[in-house]
Amino acid sequence: MIVVKPGVLFTVIAPAGYLILQALKAATVKLGKDLTITSACDGLHSGPGDPHHTGEAYDVRSHDFPAPLRAGVIATIMQPLDPTRFFGYLEVPGTDNEHFHIQRKKDTTFTVADFLAS
Repeated sequence: MIVVKPGVLFTVIAPAGYLILQALKAATVKLGKDLTITSACDGLHSGPGDPHHTGEAYDVRSHDFPAPLRAGVIATIMQPLDPTRFFGYLEVPGTDNEHFHIQRKKDTTFTVADFLAS
């Protein structure tokens, strides 16, 4: 299941955000392990246009997985997402703030019609 860290805010969820949430849910089934969202619309990010604040990006705890497995975890999360519109990676690896970051790619769009067609 998807677990949400206390204090995480979902003040807006854009169509791309819904698709990312679906990908996270599918990954929990494939991995047989919970994924914890540690940031959505909350937190300090790069400004008002940051995809976190527009409901198009999520951070997920990586420390729940052994380091050698983390590349496979992000690949599992990203598998159902169109790589021309979405990307995900292990952000700040090797630090206490390490996490998986998944978002809609900059300079792309993802509309309700795109979501319904996916």
